[in-house]
Amino acid sequence: MKKATVVMMMAAMVASMSGTVMAAGDSGDTITLTWLNHYAEAGKQAWIQSVKEQFEAKYDNVILNIETVDADSHKTILQTKLASDDAPAIFDLASNADLAIYNESGYLADLSDFECLNNVDADLLKEGMVDGKQLGIPIELSGYGVFYNVDIFEQYGLEEPKTLSELRQICDTLKENGVTPFATPFAEAWAFSCYPRALYDEVCWHDDGDFWAKLMDRSEKFADSESFKTQMETTWSLHEYWNDDAFGTSWDSAQQLMANGEAAMCVHGSWAVDGITSYNPDINIGVFPMPVSENPEEALMIKEPGQQLVLYNFEDEATKEAARNLYNLIYSQDSMKVYAEEAHQMPSVAGDYDMLPALAEIMNYPSEQSFSEAGLTRLDSEHQDIVFETIMNACMGDEFDVDALLNDLDTAFDNIAQ
Repeated sequence: MKKATVVMMMAAMVASMSGTVMAAGDSGDTITLTWLNHYAEAGKQAWIQSVKEQFEAKYDNVILNIETVDADSHKTILQTKLASDDAPAIFDLASNADLAIYNESGYLADLSDFECLNNVDADLLKEGMVDGKQLGIPIELSGYGVFYNVDIFEQYGLEEPKTLSELRQICDTLKENGVTPFATPFAEAWAFSCYPRALYDEVCWHDDGDFWAKLMDRSEKFADSESFKTQMETTWSLHEYWNDDAFGTSWDSAQQLMANGEAAMCVHGSWAVDGITSYNPDINIGVFPMPVSENPEEALMIKEPGQQLVLYNFEDEATKEAARNLYNLIYSQDSMKVYAEEAHQMPSVAGDYDMLPALAEIMNYPSEQSFSEAGLTRLDSEHQDIVFETIMNACMGDEFDVDALLNDLDTAFDNIAQ
């Protein structure tokens, strides 16, 4: 199966998609733009609703229809809609690899002449470019690391660890005092992925920007990567510090464990701050890079462009103009101020925002202690799903066979390449 088959298997559907949204634009009637998203956090939902209210108040001939789905089913629902003449006008994609695939299928509009691009961080925009065209616009900067309860750390005299041995010492102290070290929402594959990713991104991808590209084109194999093998062993070695029934714990439950002080740490993305504080607005959250070895210099704050908004490739100019106006609103400083302060995110548009301390810390982390993933070749969603699910399955048992894991990954990647 070749790279583009994730979406190309629905071939010939682009030409058939002339649905009601485009017809509405042609007739001069009310235009409906559907925004498909998976932003379940309360702050993000409040931001989306504020965008909807402002937009519909300003453009009374356009209805902004919001459809929110859960993260694990987002891709399936999106592809189903694309295949059934029900394409959303606006949706998000996570990586430049996905942008390239959906672009090959003809689904994505060129946003290169959208005025809002002038507001967005130029480095982040690199993530949304394919063949010289701006196909996606990041709405945020995401950070990956260990989010922790500052008050619990202070209670037991703990300091942010720089090495794996220091992290394990902290975990042992927490367990001795009846506190679960890590909240682990492993019932959801996307949430599980943050744990191994915080390790292998810092080491494997940081050291070789083509790491994933070479694995996808099969010029290199997982079984030959000692660094990836080491990080998989590290992932499993921390399992004794996970909360009970890790693979039965949802993301909502993990956030509550953190908010209630039952767990002290969570390896996740920066959106966790909004999620946790929605359950306990008074919690004091800090963040540090995930230690990956006994070398403190290898602990890096991961920074990447977050979700990118893309536009379906409508032929109708009235619909595209309505979408252009919506993008200009979304990427305005007024909108991004709400995104920063209400949704507790790190906007892709610079501004004077009153941000939560943990998010401000990520944004201001020194470049020499950070790993910026903007513009690097990522796993496309097909390969990414395989990586996450294969690692997840390997970690579910009572024993961990790292060599079998690496062989399973190579076999799966070989099958895609055939």
